[in-house]
Amino acid sequence: MHHDTCHTRHVLSSPRRLKMPSSRPTKIAVIGSGLMGSALARAFAAAGHEVAVWNRTPSKARAVGGGTLAFENLGEAVAGRELVVVSLSNYAASAELFASQTVASALAGTTLVQLTSGSPADARGGLEWARAHGVDYLDAAILAYPAFVATDYATVFYAGSKAVFDRHHETLRAIASNSVYVDEKIGSAATLDCAILEAYYGGTLAVLHAAAMCKAEGLDPKAFFAQKNSFLGLISVTADAAQGMIENNDFSGDQCSLNTHVAAIEHIVRLSTDARISSRFPRELLENYRRALGAGLGDKELPAVFRTLERD
Repeated sequence: MHHDTCHTRHVLSSPRRLKMPSSRPTKIAVIGSGLMGSALARAFAAAGHEVAVWNRTPSKARAVGGGTLAFENLGEAVAGRELVVVSLSNYAASAELFASQTVASALAGTTLVQLTSGSPADARGGLEWARAHGVDYLDAAILAYPAFVATDYATVFYAGSKAVFDRHHETLRAIASNSVYVDEKIGSAATLDCAILEAYYGGTLAVLHAAAMCKAEGLDPKAFFAQKNSFLGLISVTADAAQGMIENNDFSGDQCSLNTHVAAIEHIVRLSTDARISSRFPRELLENYRRALGAGLGDKELPAVFRTLERD
């Protein structure tokens, strides 16, 4: 995940700032001085690195502070830097900046760490550009709110050359000690990030709709939230079972058939309709699960829905 504004893993508690071990100071440039870019730059500077910052609006770069040095010229900001970290709104903005031959030439021989939100296709495009211009490239995704950068709540996923990652790993730990190398496939970090975010956003919408159902039926939502461990436990058990079933392509079992699960979802749709709250989400659930029944999977376990999601 990574937009310029917010990313999440743990929410609304007091994060513990990491005390990073001393390491060789690295010359770093951070491109982008939004909330996330500013947090990244300050974290690198706090770890003892020499940090240049640049933003399209110079005043934003100057406002980063924390021992960073603001530049108005992008080519000058990245010149001679060992590591260049990009945190912009999207890959298109990044491509626009790097289209300048002056900037591209200044980046030659450096390592570019792309921390801008995007898709695996964006990452592949970034790698292609980097190879064409003599730039080492890591595509990365950060799972944290800006306020959680450099705390034990932050995780960053990296994809690309393992040798390049290993060379910069100690430096990169300044923004997240939990720096996870995913795979050589350049799109793997973005893929994992999107997968985690889908589970997060989908699960959060389900939780909020569940609370709305309770309120509509005159039940205090706190009674539902008090059962958090119950539904999180069910998700955990199902995820563990799904992993093995997907790996073996075998969704048979004797616990609870898809037919039974679909009947339960129909009750949720009826409750929502009767209570006159939005039924869009449970109807979407029902449509997806019924599709699995139509594929002849009604007697299989719930993770069998996976087979209907591999194609549109």
